[in-house]
Amino acid sequence: MINKKGVALVIANSAYITQPKLKSCKKDGEDMRGALERLNFDVFFAENQNRAELFNIISEFLKNADLYSTVLLYYTGHGVQIDGENYFVPIDCTYNPIKAIFVATQLVGMRVVQDYMDAHPEKNNIMILDACRSEPGFARDIVGTGLAEMKAGSGTFVAFATAPNKTAGCAADENGNGFYTECLLRHIEQPNIKIEDMFKEVRKDVIALTKGAQIPWENTSLKNDFYFNIMTRDQIDDWIYKTVRNAYSAETLIDLSIKINCSISDVMRIYNRQKSEKPGGIYFNSDDEFEKFILRQVLDLGFTFDDYRWKYKGNPVVMGEFYHTSSFASKS
Repeated sequence: MINKKGVALVIANSAYITQPKLKSCKKDGEDMRGALERLNFDVFFAENQNRAELFNIISEFLKNADLYSTVLLYYTGHGVQIDGENYFVPIDCTYNPIKAIFVATQLVGMRVVQDYMDAHPEKNNIMILDACRSEPGFARDIVGTGLAEMKAGSGTFVAFATAPNKTAGCAADENGNGFYTECLLRHIEQPNIKIEDMFKEVRKDVIALTKGAQIPWENTSLKNDFYFNIMTRDQIDDWIYKTVRNAYSAETLIDLSIKINCSISDVMRIYNRQKSEKPGGIYFNSDDEFEKFILRQVLDLGFTFDDYRWKYKGNPVVMGEFYHTSSFASKS
């Protein structure tokens, strides 16, 4: 029996009835579900939840959470703050100008999950909130901008798509991700990186992608080192081989380079060495021959060397160097 990494609740609200629709949230949720399942989480997945359905799925999730040492919530959709408290916005939310009635009948407090996590500091509790998108159509005298700062209780890690009281960006249609989730997906499967360091990489990518307009934010009080993905060197090499074999393309190499934090030339070395050990694999007479072979491969895939930089479709990539020996050296 395989021990699970943890349990996750993934909620993606996109098809709002009276509020602005968030087309990219559907893809965000589906892609995060896939990533977490590959990372060996049991995943509760819910799309386009009305208020009653949101309470039901959160209740079911929390009933099961006691069985796991790691508990994770990922939410993508509208989220609002009122008087310093943060709320999920169900798809059937309808504005009411009387604040107390509006809160009591139309929203779902994030504190429902936060209180459970606060009560279980022995667990690794993780909240990831891509929930401060373009503002819903609520009156400004009730709803504040973005989400309020949320303090992480003992044993909890809270990640926001953007800084407190700010809004986050997303793709214009259902074929793209929100900027934050796009960058999160690049890194969450990276092997052997602590959660704090992984989210630093996400933050750097979001800042670069949005030219500084969106700055993700985290608050943590985790008591243990947590890694989404722990792999041995042999497991990493096998992952590289199978991934490249199944989808041999420049895009696959770039994606692996980011996820594994190594150069594209190193990815090609690992792939071809793994391949050479399989039946029918190519034998190389010398390191020189091997290096020339992988150089031809990357050129054939469309990588170019322009203005002293390796690029793909005009965008810089971390290619690394091609050597006259098989030893690894510093990356570019």
